[in-house]
Amino acid sequence: MEHTGLSMDYDKNLIETVLDDIDMRYIILFLYIIRNDLFKDLSNPELIESYERILILDEIYKENILTFWDKEFIEIAIDLGLIKNIRSIKEFEQKDGDFIIRLGEETVTIENNIISVPDHTLFLLINKKFKFLTRRNFNLALNKLKGVRCERGNIIHPFVFEIGDHDFRISDDLYYILDQYGNIFHAIKIEITIEGFYQRFLEIKDKIDEFIEIFEPKLKNKIVLKKIIKAIEENKDIIHYLKDKKVELPDKFNYDGIDKENPIFKNWNSNLLSLLNYRFQMQKIETKLLEIKIYYSGKGKRYNYLEFIEKVSFNEDNIVNNIENALIDLREDLVKINSKIIKFTKKELKLLNLDYERYIITSSDD
Repeated sequence: MEHTGLSMDYDKNLIETVLDDIDMRYIILFLYIIRNDLFKDLSNPELIESYERILILDEIYKENILTFWDKEFIEIAIDLGLIKNIRSIKEFEQKDGDFIIRLGEETVTIENNIISVPDHTLFLLINKKFKFLTRRNFNLALNKLKGVRCERGNIIHPFVFEIGDHDFRISDDLYYILDQYGNIFHAIKIEITIEGFYQRFLEIKDKIDEFIEIFEPKLKNKIVLKKIIKAIEENKDIIHYLKDKKVELPDKFNYDGIDKENPIFKNWNSNLLSLLNYRFQMQKIETKLLEIKIYYSGKGKRYNYLEFIEKVSFNEDNIVNNIENALIDLREDLVKINSKIIKFTKKELKLLNLDYERYIITSSDD
């Protein structure tokens, strides 16, 4: 039998390779979820009609949404980000009936039993969840998906089809292949939860780095940071350890002639050491967080993405429980650190550093 269409018999490795590409993966999965979870593969004409009734309105109010859409459809639309000015079902429920709903200038449309998604809309849906996806990489991935070269024959497999100039749909072959692998929406929501946590982690880490830079920019250098972590792990004096390792630091870190009981020095030194220790704790959190992401991402990943979908769908090896429990533990650690970090301000730290540098100068004059 001649191989023409995309199939697991011939193209399993190709499909796995494409899904393991983080730029191409989300284009495919979001198109799949829109078709499968939101529109039920067009199997319910009443659902489609209710969606189109909303699209023709000049102004869309919350009461219109409640009239035409059921709760499941509303929740999925909000989860996906199709409703631009509502972030959660809880926020939606709190709005009054005359609250205006924004779907955006372009949105998902259905014509001749084909679901099409504008490329700009698709990018915004993905980028809202996965901030690392740039528009450039999205465009490159989209172009690749329009014509993926078969590994088994001299043919091209379109993973997505372009409709008109800027609208896209998932190929039927790929859709029905993915449909065999379980609850893809559940898998992507777990990944979104992990990625959301990681983004929050990065915000706090960047804030700590920003504070450390006020004291001395070199202390947030990657090479120097490794030495700081080593010093803390070995319970050694951080600054002395850095000097022993030939790290050149400004004169204000030469403590020999400084009165260690001076309130300015004690405050400056205490704040600096606290921030360095918080940064050390953040490094430990990141290591554990990357161990979670390695289930499906990175060079040393445990599973390709198709396997990850299967594992999550059926909670094999308690993968869902393990991920959720690990995130709960890490969240507690992150909340503790953040509760201490929010007590710092850039203005106060800058003034403290200036006071200390002024104290160093006046002490040397004496």
